Amino acid sequence: MRWPSLLLITCLFCGLGAAEPIRVAVDGWTTLNPLLMTRDTDGEAVDLVFDRLVTMDAEGTFIPGLLQGWTVLKGGREVVLDLRPGMTWQDGTPIEAEDLVFTWKSLRMPQIRAIADTAGGVASLDSLVAEGPLRVRIHLSRARGTLLSDLYNFIPVPRRHYQLGAKPQSAPVNFQPVGSGPYRIVGRATTTHLRLELWPGYKGAHPGTWPAFEFMDSSNEKNLTQALLDHRYHYALVGGLPHYLVRKGARAGGRLQAYSVPQAAFGAFFLNCDPKLSLLGDPALRHALAELVPWQELARARRFFPARLASAFWPPENWAHDDTPRPLPQSGRAVAILEAAGWRLGKDGLRHDDRGRPLSLVAYEQVTSIRRSTAQLLSEEAAKVGMHIEVRRLPFESLTEKSMNHDGDIWSYGWTTSLDPDVDAPLFTSEGYRTKANVSSYLNPEVDRLFEEGRYTLDRVSRRKIYLKLSEIIWRDKPVIPLNYILVRVLADARLRGVSFNVLGQAYGFWPGKRGWKLVE
Repeated sequence: MRWPSLLLITCLFCGLGAAEPIRVAVDGWTTLNPLLMTRDTDGEAVDLVFDRLVTMDAEGTFIPGLLQGWTVLKGGREVVLDLRPGMTWQDGTPIEAEDLVFTWKSLRMPQIRAIADTAGGVASLDSLVAEGPLRVRIHLSRARGTLLSDLYNFIPVPRRHYQLGAKPQSAPVNFQPVGSGPYRIVGRATTTHLRLELWPGYKGAHPGTWPAFEFMDSSNEKNLTQALLDHRYHYALVGGLPHYLVRKGARAGGRLQAYSVPQAAFGAFFLNCDPKLSLLGDPALRHALAELVPWQELARARRFFPARLASAFWPPENWAHDDTPRPLPQSGRAVAILEAAGWRLGKDGLRHDDRGRPLSLVAYEQVTSIRRSTAQLLSEEAAKVGMHIEVRRLPFESLTEKSMNHDGDIWSYGWTTSLDPDVDAPLFTSEGYRTKANVSSYLNPEVDRLFEEGRYTLDRVSRRKIYLKLSEIIWRDKPVIPLNYILVRVLADARLRGVSFNVLGQAYGFWPGKRGWKLVE
């Protein structure tokens, strides 16, 4: 009786494997190793290959993933995690409590935290102890308001394959992952192309729908709309004009769908606050720079391609958002600030301080085809008040390396926040300075104290007050100048179904996410 059933199952998977893969255009990625993710795009494929301990639904409610459940004891100072029985890694070995302990220890290692300090909450849990093959006990000195967010950001890896050397970024496993999710890598994955197929051995709670995915780096694609019409992709993030033309029916003739959704992310200028490395170590210069943000150009574009001028660090999609009205930048105020700080206009058209130093800065941004980028617009505004900003363009990996090494004065790139604002703590704290996550070299003991207090405050209303205070200090000290809250614009093949976004405006990192996608005729 078993042979016909087994044959039927085998034939079903043969048929699935032959189906057209859903092809996703991605602006590059760096790794498929959950321990080393540094870009949002890294998580798009990782989210299919690995299960989290807990995931979330589209509304942002945390739900079990690898865990069958969790129990909070001793007023939150102990937490027992119970893994689902019968789960295995993609090499067939069981997923065990010791794998969780190994992952936690790995995230605490200096060579990992120097690369990807995005899971700082997980790394800072006091201890994880395995109690049998499927149970882990977390010990905490104090109950944490961030607990479920910490578990969400915890993606376990199998200890048998992820032993870390001195150079974790060069490990073969980074592009040959052994995961726990419903999809596994087929063939050789790279930073520009990978193929995923359904893994028949998946026994988890959140299976995949479509037989195969293909992710391709589209950063050099000149016409994404045409590439979608040619069926080279089924899903792609696009700029304002292509999205507008499809949405208004002027392009694609109903063959494409247009989606737009606010994302909990923003474009920003990160400023070097280290007085030994940059003139911007002077808060007055950071304030002057903030008055030169080209808001009028940004607002002009918004008339046709809606975006949202940023007025606080945490976007409106985040419960820590500060909606206090902020005055718009004014170049006249920049002049007054510079004069008061002793920067006088010289015969060369540049301002100089009393030591004769010219007010000259270097800004780095990602290589782009846009001639008048936000960094270039800032440079033009700065020139009007006697400040010189040289704009240099680099590939994204080189740009982030510059910022992590505090090389330069201004770095222009995007930042995506999480459901819990504590995840962003390394960007502003002394701990983040030590791990290079604090790219601005910004140090403020009050900020350290407030992030620590927020982590251990359980009441949501009280926690929000703490982060509102932090938002006020960040706005005042300006280690980061948020520009525009990001509106995600997507074009998708009309045959693609199941496309949805979570409360953060992402199409991944939640159930069902991409796992629910399918192609229909």
